[in-house]
Amino acid sequence: MTIVYGPPDGAAVLRLRVPELAVPFLAGVLTEPAGPAAGSATRPPHEAFRLSARRALRVPRPAALALMAALLLGLFGLHTFVLGKSVTAEVTAKRDGVCSVRWQDPWSGDTRTAGVDCYGDERAGDPLRISARPWPVRGEAADLEDSPFILTLGLVVTGTGGLVGTATASLGDVARLRALRRYLRDGPASREPSALRRAAAMVPWWSVVAGVLGLAGAGVLLSAYGFGATVRATVTGTEEYVCEVSWRDPWDGTRQSAGVDCDDRAVEAGQSLEVTAPAGPLRGEAFDRGITPWVLGGGTAVFLGLAAAGIVFRVRAAGGRSDVPSRSGPGTRDADRDAPVPLGKPVLALAGGDARSEDVLDRAHLAAVSRWLTSRLNGGAAATRPGPAEPDIRTTGWWRSPRLRRLALASGVSWGGLFVLAATAGLSGWWWATALQLWGSETATARATVTIRYDDGFPLSPWLVPSDAEVTFRTADGRKVTTDLFYGDEPAAGEGDWLTVEYAVESPSAARLPGDSGLDRGLWISGGVAAAALIRMGWCGVSGSRVMRRVLAAARGAETRTADYLLLPDTEDPAKAPPQLVFFAEGENRPFALLEAVPGTLRSRLVDWLPREGTAELRSVPGDFETVAPWVDGRPVWPLSPLFDLSDPEEERDFREYVEDLAPPWIALPGPQELREGEGAA
Repeated sequence: MTIVYGPPDGAAVLRLRVPELAVPFLAGVLTEPAGPAAGSATRPPHEAFRLSARRALRVPRPAALALMAALLLGLFGLHTFVLGKSVTAEVTAKRDGVCSVRWQDPWSGDTRTAGVDCYGDERAGDPLRISARPWPVRGEAADLEDSPFILTLGLVVTGTGGLVGTATASLGDVARLRALRRYLRDGPASREPSALRRAAAMVPWWSVVAGVLGLAGAGVLLSAYGFGATVRATVTGTEEYVCEVSWRDPWDGTRQSAGVDCDDRAVEAGQSLEVTAPAGPLRGEAFDRGITPWVLGGGTAVFLGLAAAGIVFRVRAAGGRSDVPSRSGPGTRDADRDAPVPLGKPVLALAGGDARSEDVLDRAHLAAVSRWLTSRLNGGAAATRPGPAEPDIRTTGWWRSPRLRRLALASGVSWGGLFVLAATAGLSGWWWATALQLWGSETATARATVTIRYDDGFPLSPWLVPSDAEVTFRTADGRKVTTDLFYGDEPAAGEGDWLTVEYAVESPSAARLPGDSGLDRGLWISGGVAAAALIRMGWCGVSGSRVMRRVLAAARGAETRTADYLLLPDTEDPAKAPPQLVFFAEGENRPFALLEAVPGTLRSRLVDWLPREGTAELRSVPGDFETVAPWVDGRPVWPLSPLFDLSDPEEERDFREYVEDLAPPWIALPGPQELREGEGAA
């Protein structure tokens, strides 16, 4: 948060950006009756501005997400490679870098089958060391070669990003408070921050993370393609998009081998391939000279560009100033849009003739809050843009109004239900197609070969929803059919084994295991989820249409009354967050009602064309006084909520807390004269 403070001697003005948790005690110290005058005996002790470890620690949202990802990866690694048991499995088949393996369960002794990643020259019958995962995913496994490295790499990247973000944000806050403490302790003649500190203050934490990743990519590029050597390597084997190559080290002559990216369909074992052998810490690795330098160079350029963009945006947002306390002349105004708080002391009185009332719901106070919020959006100027072109809803259909169409989509369409329905259809669509083809059709049985055992794509497979495998069989009339088979119980057959399947004679691609209940269970589960999504969508449509009818009837209603209003916009997101319209009876200083309005769109925000203060005509239907449509200057302001009656003690208490959060006591609210001077200067 930002506080603008003017010491009592008037020698300078400080613009302070401090952690939100530090604002209450900092504002309390700065607004003491004696005041922290520089050089005076009543100056508060600088120890008052020390941050405890609990208050100093700040975790930005991206850093929190990175730390959460690191935690999840760590838990996965702990469960798989620490709590799991290392066993020797037998490879039963291999396809596209995935080995189907079979092993004895180390806990129960049962035979288990699963698929694990493998990128070597494994063949059917070879032994392979794996980690058998314990409860609750008994029967799953992970390889012990590549998966630990990939898991560790992801853990290091996400953990480092989260720790760097947390440290940068926390240390930046501590540095700013230390600068404030030094200024209050030594007075205006205190030493200016060094150029290094000012430069560090202009670099956001995410820019630091992007810069570190960009420099790491640049280091790999230099080590591989700048200082490395180009050698001819012999291809010893190929996998999907990977070639295993062997070459003689150009520095000491030893034999090296590694895997490089390649088109495995165009390269065969025994051919030669030109690769780059890097120098320095990457010796022993190899990089292709085709796609990798472009991908690595592009990623490096993107990260370095993000790092530079973060610095540029911070410099522009701060107007070329750092975030440490800065000093300026007493008459200088702060034009920074990031903190458009009028300069002055954070005292409990308004500038000009608008004294801050003891009651925050007084009309004068709410008007000052409205002016202050508007100044944070457009520098204090009133709304001057023309409103959006909209037909007269009293004489035409509602669908001709763009705002009503958007309101209908927002309130009458369940986007969550649509997403769940689409995900369910993508997961279980083939199950239903298979069941419909088998239902009521003539069926026959055949012996099928399991060609592929797919990894379970759903966490609860095959106990809740069916798993799938690819089988090949011949029908009674000699046709060869390759199709997917869905099953619930773990079959003993692995890849290459035989099963008895039941298929539809007219559509032999629809097949199932006779007597297996997995497909039926999956249909019940997916059908229930789809039915719940459809019920949710229908309920939203019905309730949305009911709301639209009430709003439209109010806008066309014959019951009218006139009231003064004040606009309280949301400065965080004025294009999405609903602004508040506060209504006053003529000649009254206390509001009688409150209404949330539709904020508009990014191009046509409500706060850009609706005057900050004015008179509104409240239209409603007789007998329904909660649904109100205000008309301002012959144009409707569409409501987003019913009319909140502030005569209700609970509603008044909630609104009072809302206003107190909008303008805390240490914020100096602008008066009319101050705003006129600011608009003239602009």
